[in-house]
Amino acid sequence: MKKINIYIGKGGVGKSTCSSLNAIKSVKEGNKTLLDSLDPAHNLHDIFEKSFSNNAQLYIDNLFIRESDIAQLGKQYIKSMQKQLKGLYHYQQALNIDRYFSVLKYAPGTEEYASLMALERCFSEDKYDKIFIDTPPTALTLKTLALPSVNLHWINSLINMREEIVKKKNTIKNIRKENLENIETDPVFQQLNKMKNRYEKLDKILRDDKIVEFNLVLNEDELSFSESLLIQREMNELKFNVHKVVVNKATDNNTFYQKIINSFPSSKIELVPLSNEKVTSVSSLEDFYGKISVLK
Repeated sequence: MKKINIYIGKGGVGKSTCSSLNAIKSVKEGNKTLLDSLDPAHNLHDIFEKSFSNNAQLYIDNLFIRESDIAQLGKQYIKSMQKQLKGLYHYQQALNIDRYFSVLKYAPGTEEYASLMALERCFSEDKYDKIFIDTPPTALTLKTLALPSVNLHWINSLINMREEIVKKKNTIKNIRKENLENIETDPVFQQLNKMKNRYEKLDKILRDDKIVEFNLVLNEDELSFSESLLIQREMNELKFNVHKVVVNKATDNNTFYQKIINSFPSSKIELVPLSNEKVTSVSSLEDFYGKISVLK
């Protein structure tokens, strides 16, 4: 069973570096590994000194790297929605649905759906033993993680509404002695159930501790620590666990570490030491990952 490691945290704390170091460690342990950046402001090409694309590229033996194109995935999402609507509503020309798709890319939530599609792609790939995901800053990531459960709430309501609509239509058809509709073959009902199954699967994977591990990255400063506590509260509200806290650019601040231990009692704590040199290229990452220590 593959393990998916998702790195979360405020912008600039070093999620890209920490996910890259652990991806290199995974490769050295003999795992076929994918490192994927979902952050529109990609940093992996700077760390590995090579250009990457929306498709996974073999970088060194057993290490594949991808910088997911969120804009392109957003276009795919809009295109799929357009196809679904046209399939369900053959009279869409009368409603002039087409003109709305030109501005849909600016609609709130499109970037979150595209990020969810990128996550879904990672979940569906079975050829890797471990996957490391570098995420966008906090707000977008939390909205993306919340999407499956939020969508399920609305889809269940829409399914109930559709059942009522078909029931009322059948009441009229029965009076007119017309053939009754079968809710199971209703195209709108079928589409809603398809969406429900998809989001149930995504939500189940995200909440499976055997598959997904959330790694919260922070630095040794009060602003980073305060925001990490906020992320922890919001993760708790969404019923997600913070499995590991990664202190990046760690020194020997034992007082700060004790605060981390007290604030994250159920989480593992990893220390990535402060480096005087820029950690780029495979050789420097290989030299550096051995310096990572575990606090608890």
